[in-house]
Amino acid sequence: MEEQHLLGLIDKFLNGTANSFEKRQLDDWYQKNNEEETVWLSDTSDEEELIQQRMLLKIKEHVVNTRRPVRPLFSRMMPKVAAVLAGIAVLSGYYFYKTQGKASPKAILTASMQASEKLLENKYVLLPDSSTVLLHSGSKISYTFNGKTRELTLEGEAYFDIKHMQYQPFIIHTGKVTTTVLGTAFNIKAYPNQKITVSVTRGRVSVADGNKKILAILLPDQQVVYNELTKVTDQHKVNASQIMEWANSDMQFNDMPFKQLADRLSRRYDVEVKFQHAELENCLITGRFNGTEPLDSALKIVAATMATTYTVDGNVVTIDGKGCN
Repeated sequence: MEEQHLLGLIDKFLNGTANSFEKRQLDDWYQKNNEEETVWLSDTSDEEELIQQRMLLKIKEHVVNTRRPVRPLFSRMMPKVAAVLAGIAVLSGYYFYKTQGKASPKAILTASMQASEKLLENKYVLLPDSSTVLLHSGSKISYTFNGKTRELTLEGEAYFDIKHMQYQPFIIHTGKVTTTVLGTAFNIKAYPNQKITVSVTRGRVSVADGNKKILAILLPDQQVVYNELTKVTDQHKVNASQIMEWANSDMQFNDMPFKQLADRLSRRYDVEVKFQHAELENCLITGRFNGTEPLDSALKIVAATMATTYTVDGNVVTIDGKGCN
């Protein structure tokens, strides 16, 4: 993301004028560049100090004033961006952390989502903590963030990319099995009356049964299969990339009308995709996604492929271009 665009997003966030898509862009950027919840340290000018003060005031409006250890990192970024992002990093950590488990009941967030089974399409979900979930078609999740833990229940199959939060473990419930992580990426397959399978692509996860007995500690390219009926556990090595082949099953297209792809993106990311000129709708597009990219990345790929541009207003994406021959 270009520095000027990033600064614009941050300024809108501070002023309370950022729309949902702009907040999502900032969340996606932060997730990619702050896996460890690191705070940047750099020399700052007077203007930059004022920006940091604005961030701190904004934080105090929303969270309880508390402290926790911070690990320094000398950023290679432009000093102004580094200074502003120091505040963003703190804000992200504090927003859901609260006071080590003493969050007010008002801080509890709950929601449910489901991917369409009829359309055989996957659904991309951005959670409030900037973690992402890719739901397999027909699968559903419900989650609760209460200030102490981040808990989610899955029925079906999903790929998780969990944002690291040192004091808030992310716990996924599938039947009587719980998978606990701090920050990592992994796949869970847990359909009713079937074996539960957990596969790790990055980081480490802990898998336990209903009695909290540890079934496995998994590292990248490791998998555990648990049979709830027989209580048999099978842990072995796998190729994680092959496990994830389902992620782009609905995002491969050959001479697909542009309008059809736009409708698919709309359902996948919960946005409305429109065309500035109707002649674009029938242009044919060929390509494929990896299936786990955020909306902004997907839109950039489409724009580059079709020589078009796009603008975003809230949850409405408008695509513009000259059309095709």
